Amino acid sequence: TFEILVVESHVGQQLDFVDNIMKNGKKSAEVSSEAFLAMALHAGQNPTSEVHGLLMGTSSDDVTLVTKAIPVCHETPSKPLLETALSLASAAEEDLVTVGWYAAPKRLDDKHPGPVPLRITANLATSDVEPVLLMIDNDALALCLTAERPKDEVVRGFGKDFGQQWLEPISLSISDEEKTFAAACSAFSTGSAVVDLVDHFKDMKRDWITNDLLAKHVTNTVK
Repeated sequence: TFEILVVESHVGQQLDFVDNIMKNGKKSAEVSSEAFLAMALHAGQNPTSEVHGLLMGTSSDDVTLVTKAIPVCHETPSKPLLETALSLASAAEEDLVTVGWYAAPKRLDDKHPGPVPLRITANLATSDVEPVLLMIDNDALALCLTAERPKDEVVRGFGKDFGQQWLEPISLSISDEEKTFAAACSAFSTGSAVVDLVDHFKDMKRDWITNDLLAKHVTNTVK
């Protein structure tokens, strides 16, 4: 009986430990309308390429608020490109912190995080912020941008799992989702575009961090 009690106590302590971790971990991510449009248009205008970008916002113990998505590239990012993007974006958005990474795979049927976004997201982790990884579902996005209601989530959120990989699904919400989807569709159909850092390098006059037209579109259609 004593041995049984010891085992039960040990199992109970383990369950309490796991429960505490789950309670203290990232439970959800909230994406602003402007951030969603930036991600959606970035992926939509590069349908045959993988896309990558930074997520800026605020982070607490139970929720990550994604205020801004900053497009970085429509190719596999190099280390110098990542370092440049992080440095420039952090300097330009002093009131926000880097809270994660977003990506859209090259293949339409690819639904899971690949090694590149997983590695980048892991490298963004600091003692203050545990980043999130947002993956765009290309099939669902295509429906969203053509005014059809997607059956699956357009964006999926992932947090760090027990294996120290960003493969743990997390709850994700998009601000004013219906209006935001409609805004993304109208922006895409009228040719609104986003500029990533690679585009900026080709034409330095094109701003890749601040998109006033996109912000105005959100204000006129969502807010």
